[in-house]
Amino acid sequence: MGQKLTFGVVIRPQHWLWADQISEWAKAEEIGFESIWLNDHFHSLGHTIDNPAFEASTTLAALAMSTSKVKIGVLTYGNTHRNPAILFKQIVTVDQMSGGRVIFGIGTGWHESEHAAYGVHLPSAGDRVRMLEETLEMFRQSETNDRTTFHGRYYSLEDAPFWPKPVNGRIPILIGGTKPKMLRVIGRNADIWDSSMAVDEYTTALRTIRGHAREAGRDPAAIMGSANVWEGPISDKEFADRVRAYHKAGARQMLVKYTPDRKGVETFPHLMTEIVPELRAELDRQDE
Repeated sequence: MGQKLTFGVVIRPQHWLWADQISEWAKAEEIGFESIWLNDHFHSLGHTIDNPAFEASTTLAALAMSTSKVKIGVLTYGNTHRNPAILFKQIVTVDQMSGGRVIFGIGTGWHESEHAAYGVHLPSAGDRVRMLEETLEMFRQSETNDRTTFHGRYYSLEDAPFWPKPVNGRIPILIGGTKPKMLRVIGRNADIWDSSMAVDEYTTALRTIRGHAREAGRDPAAIMGSANVWEGPISDKEFADRVRAYHKAGARQMLVKYTPDRKGVETFPHLMTEIVPELRAELDRQDE
């Protein structure tokens, strides 16, 4: 039996008022999504940066307390946005609050004008990849050790205690990225890889990631592929065909993403109750 097929929803914490955020989380859990994701931006994106925008970690804590079953995470934290040791504490605190439902989604950070607006330094692309590698190493050491001393090129810990530990012993890591250096980092560290790349490219990239995992002594089949299958109104057939195509390419987490105007999200109850059950049965049979 292969990895279980799951469906998640990305509800960006921008553009809408707080009450609208909470109501959408409740709807998503009620209609059967297995994960709910935020993103990590300090201002709204798209045609304006002046709409409401809520900080990711505090919003994730509210999401933890507003739901009871779904996995929760940020798709993805920008590693450059925060001191990573403080981010670890935030993540494990929310994991405790949620009863162990957190997935740690993280990437290098990328939005140049956003960094400039908030006075956050954005290093070169190469440095950002190396910084992410150090962050991931510190995170795993902190999960395991009573106290951690770490001296890297970019970050350090000095006899740093880390309690409490994650509810389930460790927190799964999701990493997004498509460049060759990032695929190596993903293969060495990720439990889940998320990408919106085209299906034919996705297949090749996932094969590359799993090759890097094998070289690192990891089980390559344990890395789950995650893909975006909806980001605006499409027909039932288009949706089902996208799910089938990404499933064939190796993805087992299918994500739908709210657009800033939320156009088409009223179809989600129909998709989750009428279309997804038949797709699950069909694709699960293929994985048996």
